[in-house]
Amino acid sequence: MSATTPLAASAGPAGPATASTRRGLLATVRGRLNWQLAVGGSVLALIALIALLAPLIAPFDPNRQDLMMVLTSPGDVHWAGTDGIGRDLLSRLMYGARVSLGVAGLGMLVSIVVGVGAGMLAVFGGKWAERIVLRTIDVQLAFPYILLAVAITSAVKPSFGVLVLLMGLAGWAGAARVVRSVALGERGKDYVRAAEMVGASRVRIARKYVFPSVLPSVLVLAPMQMSAMIVFESTLSFLGMGVRPPTPTWGGIMLEGKDYLADAWWITTLTGLAIFVTALSLMLIGDGLQRITGQRIDAIGGTVESREEKS
Repeated sequence: MSATTPLAASAGPAGPATASTRRGLLATVRGRLNWQLAVGGSVLALIALIALLAPLIAPFDPNRQDLMMVLTSPGDVHWAGTDGIGRDLLSRLMYGARVSLGVAGLGMLVSIVVGVGAGMLAVFGGKWAERIVLRTIDVQLAFPYILLAVAITSAVKPSFGVLVLLMGLAGWAGAARVVRSVALGERGKDYVRAAEMVGASRVRIARKYVFPSVLPSVLVLAPMQMSAMIVFESTLSFLGMGVRPPTPTWGGIMLEGKDYLADAWWITTLTGLAIFVTALSLMLIGDGLQRITGQRIDAIGGTVESREEKS
């Protein structure tokens, strides 16, 4: 990759970005703000706020059963209806957002941290480190991940921490390939070679000169990975490998509602809509960040295409 991104322009052998450079960077970002980022960020912020304030704004206790209101359709009392044992669906969706967003967010952070570390190690750690990282990535991407999830949840009782670990394992390989691709392109540039010639260590070069150029790609990749993890967490919970009941999760609610599809469509439909809207908002954020940075990410292929290169 021969062209630098706007965020990468502030990094160079001369040292930290100057105040004028930072002002120019902020001006560039403001000029590229777009509706995808605005809409996606607003929707995600609203969903996160609802999840955070669920104990205060939920109309009912999410685990309170009312056998007189079993499978009640949406109405004045229960706005989203009730489930098979009379629990308020809207309250369970609000509380379920706390688990689903928490698992996906922490899992995304784990995958990004491990992926960045592995990708940078593959570029600056020497030949053996590169071979080990690349072979591990190949094994990770080739192995059917759902089987690994089944094996782990069969050996260990499913919990919030186990789900976060599964999310991290699911995403680190793609992040590592993207980081390695960007770091390799930056390492061949003149300013990095100049730093090597004056005796800068590999750690200093990686941290001070190359990582600022990697950061825009990481920022684009993060919401896309979190979007995929929202769906993946729901899938695991739907398969019975998520957080155990009665703790509400979106996938768990869909699992409970699948037996009532004919009589209580709202359980799976409204839960699926919540998953769809959340995942879509994260994808919009990722698309908006791609427009700001001028990059398009292919996490599976480990490639990054910049706007300048495409033009």
